[in-house]
Amino acid sequence: MQLKGWCVMTMAALTSMAATAQGTRADDRWTVSAEMLMAWFSNSPTPTPIITDYYLDDPGTHTLLGGGSVNTNPNSGFRMTGTYRIDNRWGVELSGFYVPSRSTTQGVSSSGAPGSVDLLLPYIDAKTGREDVSYISDAPDYSGQAQTTLDNDLGGFELNATWALPPRDGWRTTLFGGFRFLQLRETYTITTSSPYVAPNPVDIWNTTDNFDARNRFYGLQAGVRAAFDRGPWTFAVTGKVALGSMQQRVSINGNLETNDFNDYGATQSFTGGYYALPSNSGDHSRSTFAVVPEIALNVGYRLTPQLTAFLGYAFLYANNVVRPGEQVDRTINTTQNVAWVGETALHPSGPARPSFDFRTTDFWAQTLSLGVVLTF
Repeated sequence: MQLKGWCVMTMAALTSMAATAQGTRADDRWTVSAEMLMAWFSNSPTPTPIITDYYLDDPGTHTLLGGGSVNTNPNSGFRMTGTYRIDNRWGVELSGFYVPSRSTTQGVSSSGAPGSVDLLLPYIDAKTGREDVSYISDAPDYSGQAQTTLDNDLGGFELNATWALPPRDGWRTTLFGGFRFLQLRETYTITTSSPYVAPNPVDIWNTTDNFDARNRFYGLQAGVRAAFDRGPWTFAVTGKVALGSMQQRVSINGNLETNDFNDYGATQSFTGGYYALPSNSGDHSRSTFAVVPEIALNVGYRLTPQLTAFLGYAFLYANNVVRPGEQVDRTINTTQNVAWVGETALHPSGPARPSFDFRTTDFWAQTLSLGVVLTF
């Protein structure tokens, strides 16, 4: 009996020592981690040429603004994760991350002085189907400038139930499944200014076109995490995939601010810019199926039995998102708007263009992280 009791006590001690060596004591229930993130997003497409130096169908024309893609990389953020171990097999995990809003701006300008390059906004005339232009600057009458700004942010959270498999050959494998939410929001803003050059009167002629795209994903996910310890070092790889609904919303609005219609008095505001006109402005929403997979790798070093520092890498993908620069329609019926007509008396006629149609693409984000994990 004494030998049996000694064996039981010895086995319990060894089990406790092994759990401590793995950074999880037998009575530890909570695991909390905090990470600093550095994220790189896939380029946001901006295919519409915003400013050129001549008609777009001329072979010698140069695109001065737009007509490509843009990004805000790198973007900083954070992630927090908390896990509660119900017993040796089951647990609950809540994780959330946020990459705050960041913006980037590109611009071009012309003084309007004799000999300066004129800035032209190219478009397709909806009535004729031909290339045409609107002058943003026209030497020597008025100067001009134009700029595009992209703002974006990314965030989300997930709630999972976890199920630990029995350890095998030093590997600890955990299956999990639950709910995932993800939100990507981007805004593409186009602004122009075309004031007169002296000795003409001092005036104001400013336009703004704003395209705001929001993607919200709601889905169910499943995944697996495998971890391996060697001395104080820990290695982990996680793979997961979520299937669900991507709720897409695109909001389009624009305006013109000018004092050209009241003898250069107080500034007046008119609805609509160059690309945001009555035919496409407003909120446009729909839901569509989407897939969101993610893979993550972590390497950690155990500072104490309860505290581990780690470096991580993750790759996130979403297959069906709307991005704002792709929602710009450059086929325009200029009779709809003051900015195009140049007078307040409007007589709209012809095709309802620009129009709106959901144009989708994919999105990915890569992150590097530095964090700590505390078990207690």
